[in-house]
Amino acid sequence: MSPIIACSADTPVREKPEARTNQASARAISAAIIHSFRVLAAALREIFDESAYQRFLDRSQMQSSPNAYKTFQQENEQAKSRRPRCC
Repeated sequence: MSPIIACSADTPVREKPEARTNQASARAISAAIIHSFRVLAAALREIFDESAYQRFLDRSQMQSSPNAYKTFQQENEQAKSRRPRCC
């Protein structure tokens, strides 16, 4: 039972219980949230071709620049035009 303390009017009042947070559970939840955001960020980089551009820079050993991006776009357009279209 919680210890009882007296109020100014001599009315017994229970102490406020301390918050009982399970630290392992809190860490697991925060780790899952962080992981989810990282997966979302990676998916968005793929959708908007940022990852493809980075792979292009790594493969061609180029620095990011307007000319490098232009070459990347031309290479992408050529690859897309060669793919057979269905229906």
